[in-house]
Amino acid sequence: MFRAAALLAVFTSLAWTQTDPVRQTTAAMILAPLPEFRNRYLYSLPMPGGSALSVFAPDGKIHTILIGHRDAMSAAVDADGTLAIGWVELPKIGIDIRHLDGSLIHSIDTGRYMPSHLAFGRDHSLWSFGWQRDADDLYKADKQDYSTVRHYSTDGKPSGAFMPRSQFPAGLLFQASHISVTADRVGLDADSGTHHWQREWVELDLSGDLIGRWRQDRDADFVRGVFLTDDDEAYVGLTNPKDESYTVWKLDRATRNWDKITLPDTKQFGWLYGVDGDQLVFANWPDGQLHLSWFAQPGSSLSASKAHN
Repeated sequence: MFRAAALLAVFTSLAWTQTDPVRQTTAAMILAPLPEFRNRYLYSLPMPGGSALSVFAPDGKIHTILIGHRDAMSAAVDADGTLAIGWVELPKIGIDIRHLDGSLIHSIDTGRYMPSHLAFGRDHSLWSFGWQRDADDLYKADKQDYSTVRHYSTDGKPSGAFMPRSQFPAGLLFQASHISVTADRVGLDADSGTHHWQREWVELDLSGDLIGRWRQDRDADFVRGVFLTDDDEAYVGLTNPKDESYTVWKLDRATRNWDKITLPDTKQFGWLYGVDGDQLVFANWPDGQLHLSWFAQPGSSLSASKAHN
């Protein structure tokens, strides 16, 4: 749950009267590790020592992309199915841009920078959020300052570096957590302190200039990061480790609070798993398969008619 004492904020509760999903689908794919969801694609990084990345496409096809002996640390799927795979094979670190059939489009050499989290922009450029290894010891974080956010053009050329590591508190090995990109901003769910529950949500415009920063300290299980919808609403789902209760929180930028959203039926909704446009995507897997349900946001007038894929 959010640590109210650390946030020093008063939370309000938003009622969610929407109870029927807009659409639903089931993904018959291996759930170890749990796949990421982006642009209606599901994709799973290989387990340590694995050599293949699995992608479940919106049309139901499963694609297997061989990555060889490199360790894949991150991935992203563009709306057109283009893949970005962040990898490390010390002393080399980079990002491969590939087609869904696995064929290589081009590679990006990132030097000592670890692209821990990736996301495509609307213009098909690539954004990364990560950390940098030290020049004298590649197994440690850089002692010098460096940019945590990197931007690459569609042809793989560096086109911007933003948000210096020094702008975050010193503490844990900085490995970031999540990055989202919409039509007008980049959202960063960031490590920010000396304890694992100290975090903050940061937003930049597409030029890399700061829009705002909001603390979101939390001590919770099953956190998949803050998700940013196309209309720039920020949500996070948290499970309280003490009683396993599940809550969803929405950022109110004006008050700087995270407002708790009351779910009508947690079993029906499942857990917040991602976003698709302006809709929230929830997941559950009672039978070993991943079931996804799309819901309109609280207060949305979007029709709740069902559509099954």
